[in-house]
Amino acid sequence: MKAPQSDPATRTAVPRQRDAEPVSGDIGAAIEVLGEHNPAAAQLLCLCSVLHAAPVPVDVFTRSLGRLPEPLGGIAPLQFNSVVAALVEPRLVERGGHGLRTSEPVREAVRRDLGDEAAGVCRAYAGMLVAAAVPDVVDEPVSWPRWAALAPHLIASDAAHSTDPALRAAACRLVVSLLHRGKARPARTIAAELHSGWRETLGPDHPDTLRGAHELARSLIAAGALLPARKLLDDTVERLVGSLGNSHPQTRVAAETRRGVLLRMGGMPRPDASRAAHRRRKP
Repeated sequence: MKAPQSDPATRTAVPRQRDAEPVSGDIGAAIEVLGEHNPAAAQLLCLCSVLHAAPVPVDVFTRSLGRLPEPLGGIAPLQFNSVVAALVEPRLVERGGHGLRTSEPVREAVRRDLGDEAAGVCRAYAGMLVAAAVPDVVDEPVSWPRWAALAPHLIASDAAHSTDPALRAAACRLVVSLLHRGKARPARTIAAELHSGWRETLGPDHPDTLRGAHELARSLIAAGALLPARKLLDDTVERLVGSLGNSHPQTRVAAETRRGVLLRMGGMPRPDASRAAHRRRKP
């Protein structure tokens, strides 16, 4: 999969559907007609189909249209409604108060027509759009409904295996927002998936992998799993010191989190007291 390029001249096009394979009823015919007569709408349908089945807020698309390749990338925000109408009329997409929703049969048909490689390109663009739409804050309750609306699409964008640093950062902030909302269980599930995926794709010492490890540890702490959190933080701090150094902000934050866990587990002995005890044990 090629990641989206920032230079318009080198952008990978959002793939259109291939020749439609047989699908039930009018869905296949509608998709085939769309690809022939309205390529911009066909591209939008591809993006909707690789995201989650939950409604996608309309502004996820409109605020970043210029970052997409043409023809959809050349549509002015004021023209976007006509593109959506081309999907709503044949019932390929529903538009409601919470955004654009694509039914599972349509999503399956589009993904099948795209194939795995082209669907991956679409997913990369979709992830770029979602990452650009997340709130700037995670700890203010006013932002939580927005995080809740975008969370399934961040996950569907496969942030755990993404080459896009912005999408990875947005996924980490999603975990933090869940912790602020007191949702330790989903935070732990998402953080574990991110950490595992980033260890595989980026390596265990990459800063994003270690950031994911830190958020996973915080999720474990919130769930009361202090011993696994401590073990993970011991490894994370050691790797951060080795890769970024003792004074790096990311290292210092992780070390402070570990210190808090140690205190909750019964206190952290002072180094000088530990050495004194060692001397007392000598004959």
